[in-house]
Amino acid sequence: MNLNQMATETANYLSRELALDIGKIDTLRFGLEIIFATLIKGVILLSLAHFLGIFAEVAFAIACGAIYRLLSGGAHCSGYWRCLTLGVFTFLGTGELGIYWGRCLSINFLTYALLAGYVTSFCCVIAWVPGEVPYKKITNISERRMFKILSLTYLSLWLAASIAIAHYAYLSLAIAGLAAVIIQTISFSPPGYQVIHKFDDFLTALYKRKEVSNQC
Repeated sequence: MNLNQMATETANYLSRELALDIGKIDTLRFGLEIIFATLIKGVILLSLAHFLGIFAEVAFAIACGAIYRLLSGGAHCSGYWRCLTLGVFTFLGTGELGIYWGRCLSINFLTYALLAGYVTSFCCVIAWVPGEVPYKKITNISERRMFKILSLTYLSLWLAASIAIAHYAYLSLAIAGLAAVIIQTISFSPPGYQVIHKFDDFLTALYKRKEVSNQC
């Protein structure tokens, strides 16, 4: 059973038990698929991060990026395994980036970088949040304003926490978190949608080519 089937069967079961409106089943299925996918991705990512010695950096990057993504939305790959592939490379990359630049950057420079990332993300949130995601089109003006406010509030809390971590803990954690926030900001921007869709198309073609070669 694949992830979509598992989420569909669970959604159908819950809809029967809870007597939910039929029109809400797709939304419930999508939500369950996200939860299942996140759990699997989390286990794989954190296991690989532990093996590579970048567990703390990857865990902090996941926390920073996941909460921000929940509030702001953004582009998705069209299939779970493509999404997993992109997520693994992205978050392991932020962890490695944190370790590498943590040895090179000064606290003062990192503080300015955090402020620059905050201002850039702040402007992007005002312009584009909430980003469109499957089964969650938000057209109501008050709802859109709410997601903007929540995203901006989160960014302010993230900035304060990151500056404190940079000064009193490890620079590598703050750098990994900054990279995750910047990547998420890109994901809900118009250019970000184009890049992720092209990456999705590339992986789709790659997986199909492998399937054909395995059948030959």
